[in-house]
Amino acid sequence: MKKLFLFSALMAFLIMPVRAFATGECGLSCCIAGAAGGGVTMGESLGLTFSQDYSFMETIRHGTGSLSPDEVIRQNQKPGMAYKVPTEMVMQKYSLTTAVPIKDGTDLLITVPYLINDMKMRKRSPMGMVMDMKMDTVKGLGDISLLALHVLDTDANVRPTKRLTVGMGLKLPTGSASAKGKTGLYVHAMMQTGTSSWDALFMANYMRAFYPLVLQANIFYQLTTEGGNGYEFGNQLSYNLSGSYQVAKYVNAGLELTGFHTGKDSDSEGRYSNPMISMADDTDNTGLDSILIAPLVQVKIPGTGGSIGIKTKLPIYQRVNGYQQVLDWRVSTALTWVF
Repeated sequence: MKKLFLFSALMAFLIMPVRAFATGECGLSCCIAGAAGGGVTMGESLGLTFSQDYSFMETIRHGTGSLSPDEVIRQNQKPGMAYKVPTEMVMQKYSLTTAVPIKDGTDLLITVPYLINDMKMRKRSPMGMVMDMKMDTVKGLGDISLLALHVLDTDANVRPTKRLTVGMGLKLPTGSASAKGKTGLYVHAMMQTGTSSWDALFMANYMRAFYPLVLQANIFYQLTTEGGNGYEFGNQLSYNLSGSYQVAKYVNAGLELTGFHTGKDSDSEGRYSNPMISMADDTDNTGLDSILIAPLVQVKIPGTGGSIGIKTKLPIYQRVNGYQQVLDWRVSTALTWVF
């Protein structure tokens, strides 16, 4: 049973308005995409991908415009109250993805992420004193996802020229959504390593090959639910167009264009919300539309089922609700091995 390659699927970059890898301009599709990556033929038993994403966020947007942290404070601070805004976020995600054959044409994709989230902030007191600070690092196991992929139509099992794949699955509440800071209060929802919610996942991929050129279109939807602590991230939709070209015997180069839309969050119990004093803890500052471009290179390891890939992802359009810190750039690397 010769497996079809797992495409560079939900090529991610999907989103992350300042919300960690749980959601936002990097959402789950980013993880699934980067992990499975790059046109590798799946083996008869299983395929493994280890990926690392490093995301840097500094720009703060209001609508499509950008402004400085001090400008955000001036526009939002209430008389007699302190106000704080994020000045920098660094989010790292390490993911192990396993593709397990269930039967001919159907795989189970299991993704296990580990997250490391850091945030720097600026706080202005009611008396006008400005203080820069750094949050304690939040790290730990993220939310595991299970996705069943099935090939609906293809013209060949090996090097097909066209193929339609669909998938559906679940995101499990395995990551923590209860990390607290020194004050004993919950840290920002976007900084938690999990969402404590069960989410439904849906995707479709269409591949058309004109070897050595391969084109793909992907769509991914995450239907979110309310987590155990009352917080619910907005539903997420990502769509992607990509092309890769074999520029040398073992080297592919390509380009991805990814769009992302996420709805607004809600906090029914108010455990993560403090809109009067914190930009990052206001659900009015959630939900965005984003378009990102990503050049990529993939190098196959001769005589093996292995390959190494790297992408540099850059936003070319971002529109946010309210005030949000958004993605400036992301570098993703992946080591894939199929058996």
